[in-house]
Amino acid sequence: MNEINDNGRVINATEKLADKDHRGLKYGDGLFESIRMLNGKMPFLTDHLRRLYRGMKFLKIEKPKHFTTAFFRKEIKRITGKEKNLRIRLSVFRAPGSLYTPTNNKSSYLIECQLIKSNNWKWSKKGLTLKICPTVQLPITPWSGLKTSNALPYILAGLWKKEADVDDCILLNQQGFVAEASSSNVFYFKNKILYTPTDNSGAILGVLRKQIIKLAKEKGIKLVKKDILPEELLEAEEVFLTNAVQGIRWVKSLENVRFGNKNIKVIAEGFSKNYLKI
Repeated sequence: MNEINDNGRVINATEKLADKDHRGLKYGDGLFESIRMLNGKMPFLTDHLRRLYRGMKFLKIEKPKHFTTAFFRKEIKRITGKEKNLRIRLSVFRAPGSLYTPTNNKSSYLIECQLIKSNNWKWSKKGLTLKICPTVQLPITPWSGLKTSNALPYILAGLWKKEADVDDCILLNQQGFVAEASSSNVFYFKNKILYTPTDNSGAILGVLRKQIIKLAKEKGIKLVKKDILPEELLEAEEVFLTNAVQGIRWVKSLENVRFGNKNIKVIAEGFSKNYLKI
């Protein structure tokens, strides 16, 4: 994809964007959403925008009246062309001005997109190999559940998993409980009960996580949000990760402990059917 939408201005992706006063560049003063377009549809766009608006309110970035689902759907389509399977990044930044203390709370937005070959989430027979990351501990803050532009902990986790030669890694919070993976939320099955970390674990509150919790309720699966110790995760029967772009991915092993995927397959198949109906 060779075009981006910079605050309503469609330009070539190679064109210079940020000047020296850009608060996103200087301070990470903004938020973003990673949105999946599947077969030309963005079924969870409204959920992404709700989280974005919640973050703007928390950061005191002004939300213009025209920032609606219909508006962003139209702005996204301006750069997607005929492509139907994409990863879309929608970023919102505070307007330039001052140092740490903003003098202008108006907002600007940036939309980028990247091609995805598959028109559906593919079930992997291989599964993921994970380890627990010892170098990153996520803080528990009022803004932990939001996708802010400050992604340093996830960058460090990405570097660590590359060095450890694993598909992903589990991140703990500063209290020693499981929070999330480097770019996904965590779920596990044990004794027919589905577990996931609490909303206050320090993890980003994922859009797909919300849908899995809803689906579990609809299917009569008991779901428990709790503080999860690493050893509890190692005692699980099945473990899986979720995010809105990659979907549901099962974990084959964590710290060389192996897991099954029978219940996860049921969740994944049922969810894909619901997702494609939207």
